[in-house]
Amino acid sequence: MKEALVLIAHADDETLGAGGTIAKIVDSGWQVTVVVISDGRRFGGGDKENRPGAEAACQVLGVHELHFIGVPDQQFDTVAIATLTDSVVQLHLTPDLIITNSDADLNLDHRITCDVAKIIGRPRLKPVSILSCEIPATSFWNGKPFPANYYVDITEHIDTKIQAFKLYENEIQPFPHPWSEQGLRLLAQYHGLQCGMPYAEAFTVIRGYEGLLPG
Repeated sequence: MKEALVLIAHADDETLGAGGTIAKIVDSGWQVTVVVISDGRRFGGGDKENRPGAEAACQVLGVHELHFIGVPDQQFDTVAIATLTDSVVQLHLTPDLIITNSDADLNLDHRITCDVAKIIGRPRLKPVSILSCEIPATSFWNGKPFPANYYVDITEHIDTKIQAFKLYENEIQPFPHPWSEQGLRLLAQYHGLQCGMPYAEAFTVIRGYEGLLPG
């Protein structure tokens, strides 16, 4: 069985960035583990607890395991990257694929998480593919476009993605916010237009191997 690690900064990134892809690869037989580097709480606009949303969303997506490392939101830069990396290593995961945040994002926590994923995913014992995902909003607002070069057809899983994100009661927003039901659907349609599919999620390939990327 192929294993995927979704290593992301904050609870909700997994669904926003790769919810459709997670559901798709679970359906095709992959085992998916989500690791959130934060403690599940979001600061700014009120102290929001997102662990219940993450647990419910991951259940809808078919995630095998969910772990929280426990670093406070927007404080990743106060922890040595070796310490962050070791916290993930101690989970003893052996992924064939890592999906992570983008190092092109506005959010510093996302960029640090991407660096951790690159360290975790060094192909020392076996090949490990690495994809970075687009997070609506933070990937939009950094003054440069998300560098998409890989697309996953999520036509059969867009509704599952939206169903999962709605379980983040602290995060779902009214349109035209990107974190609205219509916003997520429109973004998936836009990426579909880019690649000839009704709905798609966009990624950047950091490293890819045949057979170890989502189909």
